[in-house]
Parts: sequence; structure tokens; C-alpha cells
Amino acid sequence: MSLCINPNCRQPNHPDNGGSATCAACGSSLVLQGHYRVMRLISSNSGFGRVYEAYDRNVPKILKVLKESYNTNDKVVELFRREAQVLSQLNHPGVPRVEAEGYFLYHPADRSEPLHCLVMEKIDGPNLKQWMVQQGNHPISEKQAMLWLAQLIDVLSLVHQHNYFHRDIKPENIMLRPSGQLVLVDFGAAREMTQTYMANLGDSGITTVSSAGYTPPEQEQGQAVPQSDFYALGRTLIYLMTAKLPNDSAIYNSRTNAFMWRSSAPHISAPLADLIDDLIAPAAANRPQTTEVILERLAQVRSRQVSGLPRLATSSTLWAETTLNPNTTHTQAEPSHSFFPPWLDQRPWLLAGLTGLALAIPLSWYALSKGYSPFAPGQPGITNPSVEKLTVSPGAVLTGHSNDIYDLLLLRDGKTLISASADSTVRIWDLEASSLLHTLAHTNVVQSLVTTIDQTTLISTGDDRVIRFWSLPDGIPLGQINNAHGTPIRALEVSRNGRVLVSADSEGAIKLWPLTDSTGTLNLLGMEMAGASHTLQANGTINDLLFTRDNTVLISGGASLQLWPLADLKATDGGSEIVPITLEGHTSFVNRIDITDDDQTLISASADQNVLLWDMTSNAQTAALKGHQSYVNTLRVEGPRLWSADADKTIFVWDLQQKIPLQRITGFETDIWRFTVQPNGQIVTIGGTQPVIRLWRLNQPPER
Repeated sequence: MSLCINPNCRQPNHPDNGGSATCAACGSSLVLQGHYRVMRLISSNSGFGRVYEAYDRNVPKILKVLKESYNTNDKVVELFRREAQVLSQLNHPGVPRVEAEGYFLYHPADRSEPLHCLVMEKIDGPNLKQWMVQQGNHPISEKQAMLWLAQLIDVLSLVHQHNYFHRDIKPENIMLRPSGQLVLVDFGAAREMTQTYMANLGDSGITTVSSAGYTPPEQEQGQAVPQSDFYALGRTLIYLMTAKLPNDSAIYNSRTNAFMWRSSAPHISAPLADLIDDLIAPAAANRPQTTEVILERLAQVRSRQVSGLPRLATSSTLWAETTLNPNTTHTQAEPSHSFFPPWLDQRPWLLAGLTGLALAIPLSWYALSKGYSPFAPGQPGITNPSVEKLTVSPGAVLTGHSNDIYDLLLLRDGKTLISASADSTVRIWDLEASSLLHTLAHTNVVQSLVTTIDQTTLISTGDDRVIRFWSLPDGIPLGQINNAHGTPIRALEVSRNGRVLVSADSEGAIKLWPLTDSTGTLNLLGMEMAGASHTLQANGTINDLLFTRDNTVLISGGASLQLWPLADLKATDGGSEIVPITLEGHTSFVNRIDITDDDQTLISASADQNVLLWDMTSNAQTAALKGHQSYVNTLRVEGPRLWSADADKTIFVWDLQQKIPLQRITGFETDIWRFTVQPNGQIVTIGGTQPVIRLWRLNQPPER
């Protein structure tokens, strides 16, 4: 159904509005700017406006509409327009995307005054206030605090470089993507740092924006400066580290105006606490003056920390064989060729002298660039001197999608590529010809792709909560499971023997479906009629699913990393009583998981910039592969080697036995969300802000 946004409409949700271009009740247009259709009201209590969910050709968006009562308030209208102006200039995953034409005026049928409208990217995730509630209001760890502080400073650095400051940082205005990326929202209060503004701070005509507990003293007086953002950020971090609101009597004495938070965060080290206290200094002149200074201080804090690998409680549980019938059939999307071009496997000098070296633990680029030691006193600081630096050159670009691409799948023939997008389509490509073969339609964002073991059937799903089945390679629809989940579906996986399909959603529900019948035939009717055979509940959203190669354990990664012993399914009706084993070590969302051929080592990639290795017998963390300087989005095990890719436009190749980096591949023009490699060695990537698929040629370095 389409919703009318005319504030005077007597029935904005008229039942006849569904496919109509105009409202059946008042005659106002239901298709804004020719392509936005409003579906529901999210909030009418959001500052100066109403917030709606709208769709741009089935792509979800956020529509903000200024309340008509503020149309004559020039300052409020200016704030509303400024948000569009600021966001349209910023291109960063830490801010919502707004197109240049995102701000527009809408004229209802019965009004002379237009409505001010702003359309922006819809962020799939909670704000930090909601996230704290979801997590049980537990304080975040020091590692998490440092990671989030670095993320937000990175965003503020961009904002300040564009001569703006935010002026309203607080937990409600910071959202968390499932990938672990924080997003700073609500730029309506952002202020441009013009010389006129800075010279006239004492004038009374400057708009005051205030959020109790987070707004600095100078801003309360209408004299905000760039360092005002640092104060609000520090107060936000204190809330996250203590799980106490700024006016909580445990950390704030209103009689003396004293702010004493450290005793409520005993797990926070003194160096980090000192930095936070400097951020919230009452006088702006006593705070760090630039984002670069804060990054420098943060690097100093890191350099003092002693890194270690926490060991987890072990489990002696031996999971019995299940009805999944363990076998060694490889995963359905596994190509028969090696990821590596021949010359990359023929460089034995890379391994010379590496035996016995400890795991390299580099710090962030900032620490290294400033000369700070990446290791704490007494910490062995051994790097791999033989890491080969490789580069890529751009090749073909596949265009056709009109919005972000979320998943990528290369079939075993090495030339058929399948992509899933927020434009509500799945596309099948011929890589050899760089041409589009088929376009398959969903009704909403497509999040995940998987194939059956024989790769004759493609399975796709996403925000429309429908699991669809298509024949390969022609893309003919075979059937679908409607309302498969109650919330958007984020991940799919097929068991190694091809008998079970698993789906998982944004709230952590995992469903197991009987993919084939007793004869091995696709069981479409059975899945649609009988539904899922078992349902499990994970701790929060899920980004990836994986079966062990013997099919005895299902692994889920997202808000948590959990192991599900499938033998226990026999003892329960629906699976809800299964107690998963939770592996703790990451400080942010797990984006991707994989496992070695022998089922002995689980590998997880996270937004905390780390790749962790886990022993599947003891469930203990055995190593942390450090080197990425941004969120690790995806990985792939290839025999004794591991490929991992990040948001910093880099791919690392690791030796899994020695746990050291062998190659570092750079030259990519955008962040890497997913990648695959053709038999000819070309790397195929998706990522960045353009909805295209890029092919890259790996440059052969000179012989040594």
C-alpha cells in the first residue's frame, strides 16, 4: 500500500492507494519526484519532521518531511536543507548516502505551501542506544571502545575536512550496520565553519542545538566550535563504557557539577580514560584541537597495550554423526581451479627464513606513520620481511545494477558469475564476454546467493523474506518459499551433501529446510507446504552461515560467532533447545567465516579488523591474523592459504600453517565487500559506492 504524506489528507492509507499514482482520498501525488513511493510512517516525533520508509523502484529509503508548521521558521528550514547539503558532499560508509537531488519540494493537491523533503539511504541496523538495550545494557569493552572511537573520528575527520561540524553527536544519532560500521546520522544540526561564523561566535543569531548530557557548555551558549563534536563524542563513549546515562547519579553530581565516571568503568585503562577526559574538558581550548591529534593519542594508547590471545573454555563434546550423513563433498560454490595464477605458486623465496617466526602484529597505519612502536614493552615485535607486495590493474567493468551489490558467486565453470543487489535483482553474467545473460527479479533488496551441490539450481533471498529457486544456467524460476522468515533474510547455505538448506535473518532466527527428498530430488513443494524442519535462535543478526565439511556442525557468524551441534537436533522437535557454543574473541560483528579442508580450523573475519583462527576440537582461539587496517569483509580458504579482503582496498594472502602474511595485494579503487578469482587469475570484486562489478589483473612482479 502507498501512503499519502499530505498532512491534511483525511485517509492517507486509503486501501485504493496501492497501485495508484494519486491518493484516492485527497488527490495528492503518491509517486514523489517520479520514483519514490512512501510505504509507512516510521516516526512523527523526530525533531522538526516526520520520518517515513519509502521505496525507489523497490530499494528502501528514508524520507524526512519537515512538519508544515515550521515552514515559516527560516532557521528550521535552513537546518533541514543543510542536512541534504552536507550529506550530498560526503562519500563515506560512515554517513548515509544522499544523492544530489535528494532534497526537493513536494506540493500536495490542496495546499499552496510545499513540503520540504529529504530522501537518504536507509541504514539497516539499530542506533547505539537501541543496541545497548538489545545487548542487555552491558558496558562495551576497551577494545570495542577504541575501535568505535577510531571509526567515529574517521567520519568526523571527513566532516571537518569539508568545513562542517555535526553539533548533535549522541548514541541515538549513531547507527550500527550489520558489517560493524558505525554511521553518523542526523546532520540537520551541522554547521559550516565559515570565517564569518567563527568570527561572530558571540552573536545571538546563531542557532542553538542541545541534547542534555552530550552538549558541551559553549554550545549551550550558542557558540559551538569543531571541538564541540569531540566533547559529545567523549560523553557518548562514556555512556557506552559505563552503560549509564550522562545524568545518572552514579557518574554525575548535579550539586557540584562533577562528572566522575571512571569507577563505573574499571575495565578501561588509564591512558584511554585520560584521552576520554580530555575530550570532555569543559573548555574547548583544553580539548584535542583536531581529529589528527585524537588519532595520534589513540595510537599512543594502543602502543602501550599488551596484546594477547584469550583462550576459551574447551569442550570435550564429540558430535555424533547425524542424519546429514557426513561426507567430504565440497561446498557448492567451490571452484575446481586454484585461486592462484601459476607464477604466484612458484616463488619459494617467500617462505625462506620464516620457520619459527612469531605472528606479526602490526598496528594501525597512523601509529606506524608517526613512529610509535606497534608493540608494547616486552612484546615480541616480529614482522615478516618477505611479504610480497603485489598490485592489480583495472580490467573490464560490468554495469547494469542500479544499487549496491551485496553478494557474488562464481560457478565452477569459471566464467558464469552471479550477483545480488539492493536494486531487487539477481543478475547472471558471462565473464568471458563481459556480458549480461539473465536478470532475475525479487521485490526487495537481495542479500544472499547459494547453489545446490550440482550447481543446477540457484537459491536467492533478501529483504522480501522470500526464498526463490531458479534453474541454472538459464535463470528460469522454479518456485519460492513465501514469508520464509519474519524479518529480512541475510544468509543462505546448503549442507555439504546437498540435503539441507539453511537460512538466517536479521534477528538471528536460523531455519533448516529439507532441500531434497529421499530420492535426492529438489523438494520445493515439501519446503513450501511443510515449512522448516527446525528453527534455532542465535544471538543477534547473522551475516554468514557455514557447515563443517563432515556436516556435523553448523556455524553462524554475525553479532556473535556460534557453533550448533547438529546431532542434538535428533533430541528436539524444533531445534530451539539446542545450546550453541559461543566463541568469544571478536570485538565487533563477524562478516564472513570459512573452514579448512580437514575441519580442524575455523576462520572468522570481522569488522574489528582481525581475522581469528579457532581450533574446532577445543573451541579455543589459536591465532589472530593482524594486518588489515579496516573492516575485514570477506575471506576464502584455498588449501594451505587464506585470502582476506577489507574496506581499505587491500587483499592479504596468508600461510595458514605458519600464520604469516605472504602477499599484500593493493591497487583496488574501492573497498572490497566480496571477491572471487577466475581461473586466469583475474580478481572480481564488488564494493564502493558505484553498483558495478570490477575485474582486476594481478600484475606479475619482477623475479628476485
